[in-house]
Amino acid sequence: MLDSLAAFLDGVSTKVFWFAVTCFVVINGAALAAFAVSRSRRLVDEWTPKLVAVDAMVLGAGLGIPLVSTLAKLGVNAISAMLGGGTVAPE
Repeated sequence: MLDSLAAFLDGVSTKVFWFAVTCFVVINGAALAAFAVSRSRRLVDEWTPKLVAVDAMVLGAGLGIPLVSTLAKLGVNAISAMLGGGTVAPE
């Protein structure tokens, strides 16, 4: 049971990280294309704060969720060791 929980945590953290990387690249690529095509200074001034906020959320999720998942996996390893099962093998 603890092995499957650790594997689930590894899978979730990996998927969230790569989803966040993909979103970051797509969002910033679309913004860069829109800014380059329109060449509108007003568009840049209007959308840059929103883009920075979205980037912060995506980076927070992409780095924070794997960090929390790793900490949870450490907790699973500690519980497993206390129950006498040893530690869950890392990937």
